[in-house]
Amino acid sequence: MSNQGIDGVTVWPATRTAAAEADESGVWQNTIAAADYALEEATRIHRGVQSNLKLMQEVRALREELRKAHAEADRYRGMHARVVVSMRQLEEEHAVEVGRLQTENEMLLVRHRVYKLLAEHYGMAALRFDTPTFCEHRDRVLQHVLFQRRKGVALEDIRFRDIAFLLL
Repeated sequence: MSNQGIDGVTVWPATRTAAAEADESGVWQNTIAAADYALEEATRIHRGVQSNLKLMQEVRALREELRKAHAEADRYRGMHARVVVSMRQLEEEHAVEVGRLQTENEMLLVRHRVYKLLAEHYGMAALRFDTPTFCEHRDRVLQHVLFQRRKGVALEDIRFRDIAFLLL
């Protein structure tokens, strides 16, 4: 049995050719299906990579915003610390000034009381006003008033009768 035809070309039996074509067609279909699947996977991977890159850019942007927010918070923290230090310094200066003014006020009240007591005494005793004697009396009364204050006696409780013995 010769498989050669009239032209000398080998002729395959019809059954073998159809089977071969069917096998060849199936291989091509499998190859095309595999290539199609690979393209779909590549497209999916490409979308995933793009999404990942987009998320990474957003993360970078958020990190930059966070860094700026931390820098601003640090700046405000520094400003707050400087303001607190200034406020404490002002409070201390204010306390010192208030203390000084209170002391000065108390001394003025004491002097006022001394002069008032002397005026009442001189008025009641009808004494003649002599400057050196008045200065001496003033110093004695001032010492007495300060002593009474240390004992806890209020200025208003010291009367001109209480100082009469000092001025004799």
